[in-house]
Amino acid sequence: MGFLDTLKSFFFGGGGTASQGDSTGLYLHFKCSKCGAVVRVRIHKHNDLNRASGPGTFLLRKEIMDSKCFQIMSAEIWLDSNYQVVTADVANGELISEEEYEEAVAA
Repeated sequence: MGFLDTLKSFFFGGGGTASQGDSTGLYLHFKCSKCGAVVRVRIHKHNDLNRASGPGTFLLRKEIMDSKCFQIMSAEIWLDSNYQVVTADVANGELISEEEYEEAVAA
């Protein structure tokens, strides 16, 4: 692994999931409705989630920008106590699965 790969892994966590050693991270994947670009976002379980009354235990409000058309996607996502998505409302985009993200990146 080169120096830049090490640096990238340090800042971006290497793109792993929580089960791969990132106990405080949760990864969500989004697709832009304008250009179709996909984005992976790391959510910090202790800093990005708020406890709130609603359809789930945790509320996440996040703005995401893709790297193709630079459109802002605004997400409001409710998660249960196991960090599973209960409801997702994404303006200018959609929440997609990890498999859909991987397929889009590979294409």
